[in-house]
Amino acid sequence: MKQIDTKLIVWVITVIFLAGGGWWTLHDVSADVAQIQETLDGQESELTIHVASDGHIAGESRIEKIEASQDEMGRDIKSLMTNQSAICQATGARCR
Repeated sequence: MKQIDTKLIVWVITVIFLAGGGWWTLHDVSADVAQIQETLDGQESELTIHVASDGHIAGESRIEKIEASQDEMGRDIKSLMTNQSAICQATGARCR
């Protein structure tokens, strides 16, 4: 009977330590998750403010102007290539 009581006590102490360790780990993970969520919420609000700011809208209009300028340059290059091709054909030159 004494041997069974000793085994039971060892088993109960082991279960208590495992449960306590699991609880402690769960508590630490919970605190980390709360901290990460707080950081993400702060970043989300900062991003919302940035997107709504005038600087962000001005950046979009600058990008549109740059794209329009690139389209115009593309048309100019196409025109130059067409002119070069016509000159090469007219002169019989070997243009590459």
